[in-house]
Amino acid sequence: MIAEQSLPAVLLLGTGHWAHPGRDVFNIRYDDMLSSQRQREIAECVERLVRFQPTKVAVEVSTDLDEHVTQEYRRYREGSFALTASEVHQLGFQVAAALGHERVYAIDWNEAIGYAHDMGVVFAFAQAHQPELYEELMGGGQRALDVAQAAMERRSVREMLLDGNTAEALARNHRYYLVMARVGEGRNYPGIGWVQGWYARNLRIYVNLTRIITSPRDHILVIYGAGHIPLLMQFLRDSGDYVLEALESYLR
Repeated sequence: MIAEQSLPAVLLLGTGHWAHPGRDVFNIRYDDMLSSQRQREIAECVERLVRFQPTKVAVEVSTDLDEHVTQEYRRYREGSFALTASEVHQLGFQVAAALGHERVYAIDWNEAIGYAHDMGVVFAFAQAHQPELYEELMGGGQRALDVAQAAMERRSVREMLLDGNTAEALARNHRYYLVMARVGEGRNYPGIGWVQGWYARNLRIYVNLTRIITSPRDHILVIYGAGHIPLLMQFLRDSGDYVLEALESYLR
C-alpha cells in the first residue's frame, strides 16, 4: 500500500478500448462489458482501485473535451447519465464517484505533429520495400492479437488488466513502435516520421498529467490505452518528481 512520501503518487492503469472505437492497428473484440458478469468483475476492480485513494482520476479524453467529460460525470453522479462500455466510464467515472470526486480530468492530446506520416504510408512502404519487416509488423501483430483475443474470452476483467500491465506485456507493446521506426531506406524514414509523432503525443500527455498535479499529497489514477503506459512510465520515472505505484498492489 501507499507509504508516506513527499512526492505525488501516480498509478498507471493500461487498458484496452472496451467500447470498440477501433482506434488501434489491431483491436481486440471485447464482449459486452455491460453484461451482468462483466459488471460484477468491473465492480471488483473499482473496489480495489479505490484502495489507492486517488485524489484525481485522469482519463484518455482530449483536453479540449475536459468540460464535456466532466459534465457527463456530474450527470452520472446525479443519476441522469447512463454509462457506456468505455473504460473511461466503467473505471474512471466509477472510481471517481466512489470517492466523491467533483470531476474527472481529461489529459489526452492527439493531433498531427510536424512531419509525422500517416500509419498507412508506413505500412505501404514496408510492404513494397521491406516485406520481412512488413510481416513482422502485420503478421506478428495479428498473432499477438489472436492470443490476446483468446485470453480475453477466458479471463476476468481483473485478470485482463493484470495481464496487460505486466512488464513483459508492456515491453512487447512498446517494441512494436521501435520495429515500426525501422521502416525506410536511405534518407527516407517514414517509420520514424510516425514514431516521432507517437513520442511527441505521449510527451504532451505527460505534460498534461503534470499540470493537474498540484500537491505532493496528490494520488493520481491514470486510466489509458496500454500502448501509452511504457512511455508515460519512463517520463514519470525519469523526471524524479513522482512516485510510481505498483498496479499489482491493488489488483493482485
